Amino acid sequence: MKDESQQQSELQQDPLIQQVLARDPEQVYAQGYAAWQQQDFDEARIHFSWLVMSQPWSWRAQVALAGVLMMQQEYVLAIDHYGYALILDASHPEPVCQIAVCLQALGDDTAARQALQTALAMSYDDPSHDDVRLRAEHLLQQLLI
Repeated sequence: MKDESQQQSELQQDPLIQQVLARDPEQVYAQGYAAWQQQDFDEARIHFSWLVMSQPWSWRAQVALAGVLMMQQEYVLAIDHYGYALILDASHPEPVCQIAVCLQALGDDTAARQALQTALAMSYDDPSHDDVRLRAEHLLQQLLI
């Protein structure tokens, strides 16, 4: 029976593993974004999933994958990844705003309203989040009608 270090060494020598590890994350993101632009969400999901697996600490990768999951109506999974993004940057209101959209799609208008109010409060802290604030205000207004 092989010990763990020997197995790890063999894996590192595997050409397929070397090829996967050699991928440039920026290139993978660009490929995922291009697929997104083409509305090929299955392809985008592959690229953004790779990014999340190779860079789990990347806010951008989590948000990108969550966005694709939303487009595929995988709202619960999208909420999970927006939650991971929020853990990585608790001051950014974008994930909270998108969680609200997912919650509304799942039929939970009360929770969506609460999330939008939270996103609004967060967006006032930083003028660079004005676009999120405007979107959250618009979405909240729609929910209140």
